[in-house]
Amino acid sequence: MPNDPGTASIARLRGEFTCAATEIGFLYQNTATILRDLRRSVLLCSLCYALFGIADVLALGLPGALVPLLSRLLPPLVAIAGLRYVSRAAAPIKAAYWSSGITSLLAMSSYLVVVCYRPHDILLHGMAMSLMAVAVLIFMPGRVLTAVLIAPGVSLVFVLLAWHLDATDAQSLGAMTMMIVFANVFGVAACYRHARLWREQYWAQQVLTNLSVRDPLTGCYNRRHLDAGLLDGEIVRARRYRLHLSLIMCDLDGFKAINDTHGHHGGDELLRSFATLVLAMTRDPVDTVVRYGGEEFLIILPETPLDSAVEVAERIRATFAGQQLQLGAATLSTTASFGVVSADFAAARSVTPQALIAAADELMYDAKRGGRNQVRSHQLTPHLGLAA
Repeated sequence: MPNDPGTASIARLRGEFTCAATEIGFLYQNTATILRDLRRSVLLCSLCYALFGIADVLALGLPGALVPLLSRLLPPLVAIAGLRYVSRAAAPIKAAYWSSGITSLLAMSSYLVVVCYRPHDILLHGMAMSLMAVAVLIFMPGRVLTAVLIAPGVSLVFVLLAWHLDATDAQSLGAMTMMIVFANVFGVAACYRHARLWREQYWAQQVLTNLSVRDPLTGCYNRRHLDAGLLDGEIVRARRYRLHLSLIMCDLDGFKAINDTHGHHGGDELLRSFATLVLAMTRDPVDTVVRYGGEEFLIILPETPLDSAVEVAERIRATFAGQQLQLGAATLSTTASFGVVSADFAAARSVTPQALIAAADELMYDAKRGGRNQVRSHQLTPHLGLAA
């Protein structure tokens, strides 16, 4: 992920990243946590409503408590059905949010039924409604806007119903109303704060991860990221789906002379210019550009046959050869040599990362020996670079 502050912006009203790709990444990384919280919420909700149902029976007797009991049992039953739906859904986060929202709405709305049967306990119901509002806003996983619409909305209907029933004195109803209002206000504030802090923590982790795998000078991935299994993963994927996989090894020609003449600052600017060009001429995020070492770069091209990889290398070579970098009064320019290797994993299924890199590296040095500013290529055959 690029360290672009624009993609870290969080919308005030939604409590989500304004960049859709960043929000999707956040949800994808936290899928397990969101689903775990949903299961815990459902278990706690079911337990609480079972206990509330017992209180209804004690207060009204079994025949009189039948309707309140049904209203108490509906949210847990819907929540359990929602969990089954989430476990099978192609988009589990979206399904979890729908399940959470419907369960929260039914759970809070059930008090509108119960209060009609037990109006004399209106103050107890008001306390429970305050706790439910806080639970929906803070405890239940879901979208911020959904929770903010459900909790204060149902709370408002409850307050209006309580005043309409006029089951107790105005002073008590006023105190209950203030308690519900405070619970919702502080719950909404906590809901937004939690959503923002969670996303800020995610973004900080992404930035740190990005810094650990990126070369600070060029913005390309570093050798550490490659050695951590980057290419291995691409080979596994190519082998599984019997795809082509191509590598381009490229090295700037005469780089030592540029460093000696213009200093390391000049060399750094040239490296940065070359990396910017390569990143712009490859497919983000399909292709991967790695600063392999010094002035040497490795380009990994998934699902790319040899002829297409050679075309990419030729475009980069020609464009870079025609570029001139202005550095003060000096004008810097050079060329690059390229080695391109490709493996068809429908046939060469046991090719190793070391074999691919070694073949591309040898082809690149062959291009240098042949006069530089060239592209040399080769298609790996099943017998080349096989694992022992």
